[in-house]
Amino acid sequence: MTQNIDDPHHVNSFWHLESGTWDTRQPHRLLPIATRSDIDIIDVLETIFLLDIKHLACAENTLIFDRQRGLIKTKLTTRQIMMTYVVQLGFSGTQLIKRLASQLGLSMHKLPVIHGAAILMPLGTAKRGTTSWYNRHYLAHIEDQGFMTALIYDGPITVRVDASKRVVTRQLAKAGQLQLAVQEHHRRRAVPNQSSPTVLDADQAMMQSYTDQVLKHYGILALPGEISWLTRQFFGKL
Repeated sequence: MTQNIDDPHHVNSFWHLESGTWDTRQPHRLLPIATRSDIDIIDVLETIFLLDIKHLACAENTLIFDRQRGLIKTKLTTRQIMMTYVVQLGFSGTQLIKRLASQLGLSMHKLPVIHGAAILMPLGTAKRGTTSWYNRHYLAHIEDQGFMTALIYDGPITVRVDASKRVVTRQLAKAGQLQLAVQEHHRRRAVPNQSSPTVLDADQAMMQSYTDQVLKHYGILALPGEISWLTRQFFGKL
């Protein structure tokens, strides 16, 4: 029977063959079973963890935990990977998150990168260089393991990280608040501006479709609400 890859429990068979808890404090045990790749674009809906291994004496700098592609090792640093991702976001990059965090009175320390269902959060302070990142998407629950925390993802895939449950819980709560704020931000922008001249639905739909194609061509990610808002802004100035 063919498995449905949209099922949150469907993951690459690698994760079943190499079962057990993935301890991020022992990357030297993970490197031999990882597949080498120089990809610089991650699938944020499937990447659950970016492990920084820049401190190791090896050619690779990052281990990518991908639900569908398995465990990948790359010479790119986590900083390079995340910078590529943030640039792709374009309109919804880190500036929006910083502004919303400020409005909510949240700490600006270790802010997540949010786009849709994907919420990538740094385990350390990214400004100091490279750090590891984990995804809130597909995260089923967390377990306290002393000074460490087990992140248990649908699959199941268990990743053990060097952070206390208290720290992770606080970070997840802040990320949840910011995700709701981002959704509300785009919802408000998607509400039609009654003061702007109206255009034929067909013309507006065509413009939005064209804009979507241009953004995809240049590798820029944008939510439908953002495209809709920009389209109305454009027609409102005609």
